[in-house]
Amino acid sequence: MESEEAAAAAAQAEEDLLRDFERILHDDPLIDEVGFLHPTQFHSLLVDSTNKSTSQYFWCVDHKLAISSSILPDLYRAARRAHSNATLNPSSSPSASDAALIMTHSKALLILCPDLLTAWNSRKMVLSTNYNLSHLKDELRLCALILSYSPKNESTWSHRRWVIKNLAQHLQDMPELIDKESLLVKDMAEKSKMNYRAWRHRCWLIPYMKTKQVLDELNKSKKWAELHVADNCCFHYRRSLLFALLDGAANREDSLICQSEAYLMWKEELRWNETLIRRYQGRESLWNHRRFLSQWWVQHLLSCEETSPSNESLAELFLSQEIHLLSDCLSAPSDEFGEMCVQAELAALYILWISKQDAAVKGKVEEILQSTGSLKEVLARACPEKSRLWTHLLH
Repeated sequence: MESEEAAAAAAQAEEDLLRDFERILHDDPLIDEVGFLHPTQFHSLLVDSTNKSTSQYFWCVDHKLAISSSILPDLYRAARRAHSNATLNPSSSPSASDAALIMTHSKALLILCPDLLTAWNSRKMVLSTNYNLSHLKDELRLCALILSYSPKNESTWSHRRWVIKNLAQHLQDMPELIDKESLLVKDMAEKSKMNYRAWRHRCWLIPYMKTKQVLDELNKSKKWAELHVADNCCFHYRRSLLFALLDGAANREDSLICQSEAYLMWKEELRWNETLIRRYQGRESLWNHRRFLSQWWVQHLLSCEETSPSNESLAELFLSQEIHLLSDCLSAPSDEFGEMCVQAELAALYILWISKQDAAVKGKVEEILQSTGSLKEVLARACPEKSRLWTHLLH
């Protein structure tokens, strides 16, 4: 009997915690940061605080919410139980009172554990019953709140895309929304390095962009890439933007002019990439980006030669420039950190990669390399420890 009373008292205490938590979330819908603090840290926060609205386990000031980690298990159990009870009715169109309970309990539950797809799906069910712009914007705020402390959470990014897709069906002013999303991804990328989920979300937004916005994104991401040359995610984003420019140019009435401008941008990207390669030695992400740019550019030059033959081969001229870059990397003096050795290895493997793209290109590379030595000799000099790899590829 006593055990039953103790269990009932514990359950009541958990429900009281959940009620306080949900009241705070309701009273301040603009909360943009959540922190889970150790009890000692939380106690010092309460001591320093002059705000009378704080409680024993929750602190909310200036839209910043702190929760004592000591109550997280109890709070989670209460939120999970409340959400489960609210979704007992499998109806696809819940009543207004049931829908409000689902949204309230699922919000509390997802802040505590954002990986619960069941909770996200229950919110989709409620939001799908009828379109409400205000509710969908609230949903974007909830996603941003969760991403502020869990920037790589795939479930949250996926739900955010679902919301944007629904907004796109009714919203006319998409450029403003896209700008805000781009800024959000930038902030998330600053908080967590190599956040490919955030950058993939940014790539997903590209089809919603107009040509001017794609150009703006290229300009804005350029500065970020220069400050984060080891992060391949941003360079992948730039590649997606460049392809979007080409596709957009091909579908416009003045396609020839637009394609010409896109080709100039591609050429500028190659020049900018070489500048970064020479400035930051041994960064594999820069060489990976150059592989992508060179592969498309060489094929473009070869197709131009087929349609309008000339005495001077543009493809050979470009490959000569790449061999010159290789020579500079091979002849650079070694440094105490070994970055130039890595740079020479990446340059040699890059030339090997180019030669494997096309039989005609391989012949041109070998011909241009005669003054420097055969490709095999270059590889043996730059990366002898990987001889088993490149020997197999050469044959």
